[in-house]
Amino acid sequence: MDFEIFDMIRQTDYPKVAVLMSSYNGEKYIREQLNSILNQKGVQLKLYVRDDGSSDHTVDILKEYKRIGNIVIIEDGERLGPGGSFMQLLYICGKEPFDYFAFSDQDDIWFDDKLRVAIGQLQEYKTELPLLYGSNQYLYIEGENCGFRHKEIQNMSLIGHMTRNTISGCTFVFNKALAVKISEVPHVDKDLIKYRMHDAWLFLVAIVCGKAIYDPNAYMLYRIHGENVVGLKKDDFRDKICKIRNIYNRKIRKKTAVQLLNLYPDMSNSCEKILCKYALYDTSIKKRFSLLFDKDIINHCEENPLSFAFKVILGVI
Repeated sequence: MDFEIFDMIRQTDYPKVAVLMSSYNGEKYIREQLNSILNQKGVQLKLYVRDDGSSDHTVDILKEYKRIGNIVIIEDGERLGPGGSFMQLLYICGKEPFDYFAFSDQDDIWFDDKLRVAIGQLQEYKTELPLLYGSNQYLYIEGENCGFRHKEIQNMSLIGHMTRNTISGCTFVFNKALAVKISEVPHVDKDLIKYRMHDAWLFLVAIVCGKAIYDPNAYMLYRIHGENVVGLKKDDFRDKICKIRNIYNRKIRKKTAVQLLNLYPDMSNSCEKILCKYALYDTSIKKRFSLLFDKDIINHCEENPLSFAFKVILGVI
């Protein structure tokens, strides 16, 4: 049999993967990332890009690549911000006939085995439950690989991720069951996604409905530059003030818990117990003290215990 024909037949057995990218004024770096995505090995890949209102030549570049790659460009004109834009992509594509889904930033560089390695680890779990894979990253600064972003194994607990998410969405690969779990229920509150982001929400849903796994190795270069929309960037004074205001005005953890409890009532009893403490803590003095003195939450919460206690007492958690 001709080798090229044999290779084409073999490729039809590869997992079908939808890569979801949100773009915004990314003309400087997006070509490198598009090349690295389209060069992935061992998968049947389709790239969906939702442009979030770029004013540069990003869309022109995407249309150029659409002629040579398996790319779908979504332009709906509405500015949603990164979290909302990624969630919109998932709502659009989540029920499509793919085996796996992955998030992609517009400015990173993927190694050609990034998806293949992630899928291989997900396939080790013989289950139809929602599964999510996340990994480490190499920091890429001014054209130089500066080593791992994370030196330690990351906290995978529900308690830890109620405080903060340290595993970036650009490393995520997840199965069809998780994509459907997100897209088949009413949409999560837009205000919550604006401040917790799409990747934090997806990770929490995976924890309460299935399983999230972490790979301490890295298969991509995470580019650090002055135009990063999210991720590792230095906050200016305005950013810091906004974060403080959001913490004290929005009760993000309480709202997160309420949304998870309402949208996914079939979660385990252990997850429900934790989330109820956050959702109901400000309804009575007894419940406030129950959260304040919960040893598991205090010991596993990714936050200074005094800071956590202060926020619980003020009712702003």
